[in-house]
Amino acid sequence: MHETIHDMAEDVATLMKERLSIRGRDLATKLRHTGRMMPNRLKREAAYLAEAVQLSENPRLQKMIDMERAEAAHRDCLEFLQKVDAADRRKGVVLGVLASLAMTFLVVAALIIIVLVWRGYI
Repeated sequence: MHETIHDMAEDVATLMKERLSIRGRDLATKLRHTGRMMPNRLKREAAYLAEAVQLSENPRLQKMIDMERAEAAHRDCLEFLQKVDAADRRKGVVLGVLASLAMTFLVVAALIIIVLVWRGYI
């Protein structure tokens, strides 16, 4: 049995919250906060799902929804989001911050040594 558009969008929105920690009340809101966390192709597919949810609200506009594309978008988004490891993402963020701090420390230390040599203290 085919899932409804609302169920598909809810599945994607739930995984976006769990795996990418994106807040928002629905898929359209979460997509605005996605940034570079998802590839552009998948953001377009998820945006199609969000648009299809809006179209499904109106019985006359439901005919405009391409269910094959919606199912493919749902499948592709779920496939990507299930591969995302939240712990690995957090570890990457922490390592990025630590690398930035280490580089800043090295630059400041080098500048201090250069100034001390220039002034004749070393």
